[in-house]
Amino acid sequence: MASAPQTATTQSVRYAILFSLIVTTCLGSFGQITMATLAGIVGAKLSAVPQLATLPVVTGIIGVSIAVWPMAMARKRFGDRIVFTFGLLWAACGSALAAWAIIHSSFIGFCCGCFFMGNNMSLVAQYRFTAAALVPSQYISRAVSGLMIGTLIAAVIAPWFALRNRFWLDVEFAGSFAMLAVLSSVTALMMALLPLPSTQSDTNQQHSRIPISGLLRDRQLQLAIVSAAAGYAVMSLIMTATPISMHVMDGHSAEATANTMRMHILAMFAPSLISGWLIAKFGVRLMLWAGVVLQAVCVGIAASGHAEWQYQAALIALGAGWNLLFVGGTTLIATASDPTEGPRLQGLNDLAVFGAMAVSALLAGALLQNFGWVWTNLLGAALLVLIPIALLRSRSP
Repeated sequence: MASAPQTATTQSVRYAILFSLIVTTCLGSFGQITMATLAGIVGAKLSAVPQLATLPVVTGIIGVSIAVWPMAMARKRFGDRIVFTFGLLWAACGSALAAWAIIHSSFIGFCCGCFFMGNNMSLVAQYRFTAAALVPSQYISRAVSGLMIGTLIAAVIAPWFALRNRFWLDVEFAGSFAMLAVLSSVTALMMALLPLPSTQSDTNQQHSRIPISGLLRDRQLQLAIVSAAAGYAVMSLIMTATPISMHVMDGHSAEATANTMRMHILAMFAPSLISGWLIAKFGVRLMLWAGVVLQAVCVGIAASGHAEWQYQAALIALGAGWNLLFVGGTTLIATASDPTEGPRLQGLNDLAVFGAMAVSALLAGALLQNFGWVWTNLLGAALLVLIPIALLRSRSP
């Protein structure tokens, strides 16, 4: 009889931690959204070479990709609370460096600041695995989508926050990054107070001897990684190419282009309000198929013409499809992996995901210039085919 209140109390604590993780995900995502909003603009002001204006964005993406695996291994060695707190403090240092670089007109310094902020973005993305471990398996998809709602809130508030504080210091936009450093420091304090595991047990360490090649023979894990990575690659490729194609090549207004990108970002995260519930009700596989169909619809609409409504409809379908593939892939990783191998598999998954994002973003401009908008989308469709192949393979023994 005494165990029931204890179980209820433990469950209440777990859900309180989950709510706190949603809040810290929201605040931790401010760096990502601020960088996406301002890095290109600031880069154009600081760079002596116009073609390098987007280099700060690229260094931020590289910062994500490079940090994913080391940070996953650090989580395994030191625990989530210590590593997540360190990441937020590291991001605060990067934001402060970016503010200093803007004041002193240092393009290289600004790129370095974006790189450090990108390092922490790789950790913010891994909050979802910690959230998944807090709930029963049938609620994992809802926990993951709950954290993405935190990112949705950040996507709405962070641009206003960045612009509101751009004149806080003497040089325009320096205040945006200085206030971001303050926000990251406050979020680090919140994270340090969460009762997350600070170290991994010796038992976990002793059982972590299975080679990665052996782990990846599991076709469910293959499906999880392919779904998230291919969905992210297609999304990153088309999203990065859209502003260039729409505004520069097709002559649509900057306002129309910006509105299209806002609709896309909302389409990426707004489905999190129901995607976790849909996955729990109808199953991961069906929702992965739905994600593939939505991204295929995006390619079909985008390849059919260059009107404003076609860009907007395509980017909405692209974002919604990405959401289902990302949440579905994360759910599979969280449920199919041995808990003792969690951090390694999660790090490998995110290395594939953000590596695919980085490569596709870097190739988007070249593909668009050499092959045009239609063929860039069709090349994205070729990547999308990998997911149905993985889905069909995972059904066979």
